[in-house]
Amino acid sequence: MYGKYLPFYPTNSNYVADEINEEDIRFIIWNTWQKAASLHEKTYINPNEHAIEEQAGIFYGILEEAYENAPENESLNHYFDHPGTAVEADRKLTWLFGHSYLTEPSMLPYIEQIAPNDRFIVPVGPLALFLHEWISLLTTSNAWKQINGLFTGNPEIPQEIQDKNREIYRNFIEGTNGKRIVYLNGYTELRRFLVNVLKWQDDDNHTLPQMKEYKNFILMTEPEKGVLLAKDICEYIADRENPLYDSEKAQANAFRMLTEEMLCPPDLLVHCINNKLIPDAQLPDGTEKELVQQNADFIARHSLLYYYRGD
Repeated sequence: MYGKYLPFYPTNSNYVADEINEEDIRFIIWNTWQKAASLHEKTYINPNEHAIEEQAGIFYGILEEAYENAPENESLNHYFDHPGTAVEADRKLTWLFGHSYLTEPSMLPYIEQIAPNDRFIVPVGPLALFLHEWISLLTTSNAWKQINGLFTGNPEIPQEIQDKNREIYRNFIEGTNGKRIVYLNGYTELRRFLVNVLKWQDDDNHTLPQMKEYKNFILMTEPEKGVLLAKDICEYIADRENPLYDSEKAQANAFRMLTEEMLCPPDLLVHCINNKLIPDAQLPDGTEKELVQQNADFIARHSLLYYYRGD
C-alpha cells in the first residue's frame, strides 16, 4: 500500500520478509500498546519510544534463538486459499476480523457488539480494510466470492438523491469559479454561501442554525455526495486558498485530524493528506513531525477505522 514493509520503522538490507525481524516486533508491540492505551486515555504512543525498542530487542533474542528449531505451522501456508465449508469459512473470517495478533488490538472493542454479517461492512484494523480487501491481499482465489455478503458492493443511492447531489455540486462549482473547497469565517458567511451559492431557502429549516456556535467552516463538494461540512478546523489546513490558516494552532492541533473521530470528514481528510495540507501535524508532545508526515495516511487509518472509510 505504501511501498514499504512497515510504517514508522525503516528496514535495511538485513531485513528478510519471511523471517524474524526486530522491526516487525517493534511494530507489533507499538500496535498493541497504542490500541490498549487508547481504550483508557487520550494518548498517542511515540513509535520511537525507547521502551518499545528495548522490549523488541528482548523478544527478538528469544525468537531468534528458537527460530531454527521451532516447528512450522504448515496449516497456515494455504489457510486462506479456499474458504472450505460454511463453518470453516466463518471460523477463518472470525479469526481474521478480530482474533489475529495483527487485527485484535484494533477490533477488540467491537468484537462482541458486531453481528456476523456486519463484519463485512466494518473496516478492520490496523489498515481499515474491509474483510474482502484483506482476503484479496491474502489469496488470488475466487472461491471466497461464494461467501454471501463478503464482497458487498456500495449501497444503491436513490435516483432522487443522486440528482439533488449533482445539483448541489453544479451550484457549488459555478458559484466558486470551479473550486471544490471553500473556507468560511463564521455562521454569517456559511448562511450566505448556502443561500447565494447553493441556492437553499433562506430560512432556519434550510440554513443550519445549529451551527451558529462554531467559529469557522469548510465546505467540500463531490458530484456523488453533494456537499460535506467540517467545523472549527480551518486553522489547521495550510491551503493557499484558506485565509484562516494559523500555523501555531496547527502545530498544536492538526494531529487531531488524523486521530479524532468525526473531527474531519473522510473525503476532506484524504484530500488534505494526499495534498500535504497539514504539514504542521506532529505528535501531541510536539515531536516527530517528519515521522507523522511520512505516515499520515497510516496513522489516520489505524486510529479512525470506520471514520476513515465511512461516508
